[in-house]
Amino acid sequence: MNGSPPPGRGMELLTDIRAFCEAHGVAETTFGRLAANDGKLVGRIAAGSAITTSTAQRLRTFMAGVAAGQTHVKGRPRRKHDVATATAMAELSARESGIRTVSSLAFHEQRQRYLVFAGTTNEAAVVADRAAVEVRSLKARHPGMRLFVSPMDDGLAINRLLRSFHRAFPSVPVLVVIRGRGLEELHSTMSLLIDRLVENPLTVLVLTNLYMREAVRLQKLSDDCPHELVWRDIALRGNHSLDFQEQLEPLYPQLADEWQVHRGQHGQPVYDRPSVLVLYREDQRFLLEPLLPRPDTGAALRFDYCLLNRPYLHSHPMSFRIEHVLAPVAEQLEEGGCITVVQSAGDDPAHDIVRRVWPRASMDFVRRHEVIAELRRALGERARDFTFKGMTDTGSLFRFDMHALPRFSDQPLGALSLASAWNNAVYFAQVRNESVQQAMREGTAYLEAAREVIARNDGLWFLNESFSFSRRPVGGDHRG
Repeated sequence: MNGSPPPGRGMELLTDIRAFCEAHGVAETTFGRLAANDGKLVGRIAAGSAITTSTAQRLRTFMAGVAAGQTHVKGRPRRKHDVATATAMAELSARESGIRTVSSLAFHEQRQRYLVFAGTTNEAAVVADRAAVEVRSLKARHPGMRLFVSPMDDGLAINRLLRSFHRAFPSVPVLVVIRGRGLEELHSTMSLLIDRLVENPLTVLVLTNLYMREAVRLQKLSDDCPHELVWRDIALRGNHSLDFQEQLEPLYPQLADEWQVHRGQHGQPVYDRPSVLVLYREDQRFLLEPLLPRPDTGAALRFDYCLLNRPYLHSHPMSFRIEHVLAPVAEQLEEGGCITVVQSAGDDPAHDIVRRVWPRASMDFVRRHEVIAELRRALGERARDFTFKGMTDTGSLFRFDMHALPRFSDQPLGALSLASAWNNAVYFAQVRNESVQQAMREGTAYLEAAREVIARNDGLWFLNESFSFSRRPVGGDHRG
């Protein structure tokens, strides 16, 4: 009766403990002292140490007692401490990069995995270049054009896409709405995109953490957050990107508080406080006025082009994909406008690595044909207003590669290269962090799986599929 619980149960317990600590605002050490008189207990569990069944039951009994109101814990949120620490930093130049935000551990881990993925693959460039083909086929309209991009990530894809747009339409005003999730994404994206305001001053950048169905209208629609929408309208002065940077840096301590995230029902990060940040040049306000959004813009907002790069998780049901992502974006599409959707196809070396490590795990993919069919059904009679593309594999499937792998036929891959390849595989396949950590604690089989797959395929590559749909113009063709 006092033996150790199975390893999988230990991970489940650790996940539940961390969720409890986050919900009640207590540190893991505090939890250990209150529940078992051992402040280091949770740390040992996280490090892989076994615990007895009786101790595990004791911890669960404690959490159940708190949930039932039989036991009370007094948490102490750390947000004020973190923000105060950031605000007190002496150097203005370090203020934007040194802020430590309060967020879930799961989101932090996922963000770190993404940074490795983005830094060692060419996905952003490949996706942006495919989207640029659609953008260049648009025709300019008065008083300007509107683009929507999700997710924000680190700004690489949207920055590359806007380069293509600005070359194709050098004198056309443009509004760009970019949906992100946390301060780290906001910081990296904003740092890149302020250069766009120098090359093409007739640009309005709108960065928001709203849900997809809210972001395309720039309105808070959900009632699961008690906070009202925070709307910031910033007219930047000057002619150089450094001028804009110096004006944005003092905002970061405030943005750090507004762009907090926590873990959602399906593991995805969701906002604590809905936020919209509008950036443009003060000296171009007169020409940009017709494009500038307002808090009451709502349904009047229409987009000429939308790029949705893997906008939902494999675990999301079809109803979520349609009702919360695709249908709301389709409703905001301008006549002649186009939406490009990119999603994982699943048949690639990255998923082969995952299948070798977890051979019994279910990895069912919803292919684009099923998504298109369900979207048509949901739109009903309105589906006749749209033209769909991407039904054939020839025009839909595309690959990108891990470009940081060395090519030495007479030498084995080093540990860091293998670790990066493993990271990229589990990130792309959307494996839950708890499962990843458990596999890494159980030995080196995960690295051997990566090594074998890379050797067999002479590298590591990933397969995406895309489809697009456009709204048919009424009374004239808006597309070339």
